[in-house]
Amino acid sequence: MPQLIIVYLVIAYFASWWPFEEETWEGYVYPNRNTLTIDKYSGAYKTLEECRAASIELLNRISSQEAGDYECGLNCKPKGGINICEKTER
Repeated sequence: MPQLIIVYLVIAYFASWWPFEEETWEGYVYPNRNTLTIDKYSGAYKTLEECRAASIELLNRISSQEAGDYECGLNCKPKGGINICEKTER
């Protein structure tokens, strides 16, 4: 039985999946929704709702609520110079 647990943990490690990891939502705000290469980081949050609220607040602060957009990414990791997220939500 202990061997199975060790094998499971090794596979989980190499698959970049860890069952005990807390969800982290990261917010990205785009001042111009037509130029997604320019973004502002709005922070890391425990819930999607917190991420949405902070991103909308940042859009309002930079006066881009009409021209801009945002997205929240779940458990993002840097890879090849960009962040790869498990999923993204608006």
